Amino acid sequence: MGILSLVAGLGCSSTYDPYYYDYVYYDPYYGAYDAAWSYAWVDPVYGYWYYSLPVRAKGLPADPNAAAAQLAASAGTTFTPAGCATATATGATVNYTFDNCSAPVSLQDISGNVQVVLSDNQGQLAASATSNGLTINGEPYNLSLQVAGTPPNGNQRVVTITSNSYSPNRLDSRTTQSTVKWEAGTGCITVDGQSTSTRGNLSATSTVSGYQRCDQQCPTAGTVTVQTSEGTFTSTFNGSNNLQVNAPNGDTQSYSIDC
Repeated sequence: MGILSLVAGLGCSSTYDPYYYDYVYYDPYYGAYDAAWSYAWVDPVYGYWYYSLPVRAKGLPADPNAAAAQLAASAGTTFTPAGCATATATGATVNYTFDNCSAPVSLQDISGNVQVVLSDNQGQLAASATSNGLTINGEPYNLSLQVAGTPPNGNQRVVTITSNSYSPNRLDSRTTQSTVKWEAGTGCITVDGQSTSTRGNLSATSTVSGYQRCDQQCPTAGTVTVQTSEGTFTSTFNGSNNLQVNAPNGDTQSYSIDC
């Protein structure tokens, strides 16, 4: 990933594969991508989706087609700079084409194509997304995620995400389940989730707790714990643009965050 660079910070020498250190960094980053896409698709239509709850209580579903049209119409303000994104709605499907776009929370330098399909899942907003030729921050990115909304609670928005999204330059596979929360219109998210990934014959399991990030700023809170066959690797976010990864033997490596 062009914006992500390993910087000085090596402690004791170790024989740990770099993949273990890297995953402590990349999994929260990809989790923030998942959250940012969800924010971009849910926040603009959330209020509309639930305005007719008394009607739906009588067994009438919301209209995914209308929500898709609303998302397509809001693409010019959700993704910046103006004109970088085009979006068309056909039924409940929105097709996006991006050319060096940014979006709230953590998405920068987005180019390529994304398709989002909205649906009504027993009265709850649901979305499924895939990509074609997508790059984020100059790296190819495979987007594959499903988003499920929950009923409103004031201005709080909550979605659950199932994602298989990752950069093929970094991983061979990634599967994650996460919960994302935010206040409407703030551009700030909180993420809790668990994931597994593979690279070659190596695998790791990550737990991200209390990860907090606001619009294009450094993560202000959260911990990440990665379990591997060689022990546990950990780190904590504190608002700085530096993330220190701690290995089981006390070795450390530092990564810079583009924020």
